[in-house]
Amino acid sequence: MRGPSRAPTSHESAVYLRAGLIDCELCARIRAAMDAGVSEAAEVYRDGYIVDEAVRRTLDVSVDADVVDLVQRLLDEARPEVARFFGIPLRASEGPGFLRYRRDGFYRPHHDVGGGPGDDFPRRVSLVLFLTDGGPGPGDGWCQGGVLRLHGVRGVGRENEPFDIVPEMGTLVAFSSDVLHEVLPVTAGSRDVVVDWFY
Repeated sequence: MRGPSRAPTSHESAVYLRAGLIDCELCARIRAAMDAGVSEAAEVYRDGYIVDEAVRRTLDVSVDADVVDLVQRLLDEARPEVARFFGIPLRASEGPGFLRYRRDGFYRPHHDVGGGPGDDFPRRVSLVLFLTDGGPGPGDGWCQGGVLRLHGVRGVGRENEPFDIVPEMGTLVAFSSDVLHEVLPVTAGSRDVVVDWFY
């Protein structure tokens, strides 16, 4: 298992990458739970939660409580390391969400912060745990496209250019929730991820 990597930048600019947080077998188990779960169109927040497939075309999948609990424990175990990496206290999380991007699925550029004054759970760090690999492959567990693109992250990639992260099964990515980011369109297969937010 490889440890986290980052560019030598300030804490606010860094991107945490940890390959192999979970193995392929566990990824397959979570994907199977998603297959058996109930899916609905994922929402966006615009003065209330709405479905807008011009902005976000993905499925929010409800899975069994035992799988939610398992993933929650794994992310909770990673939280102290992520907090040290960013140099900020992170006391809890919102809880994992399970997202499936099928062919033509995407999420336009957005920030994960919002809420404003009175928000009891202000997001500080966004998490993406890849359950599939990017690139061509047979059967389950792969997608083409579906790149996670981060904008304006200093110190990673070329200056003023986006930083692209190709899905890699079992890899955990964490970045500041105020970073502009998007999911590029999936052109084949299925991009399955777990998302969460530390605060």
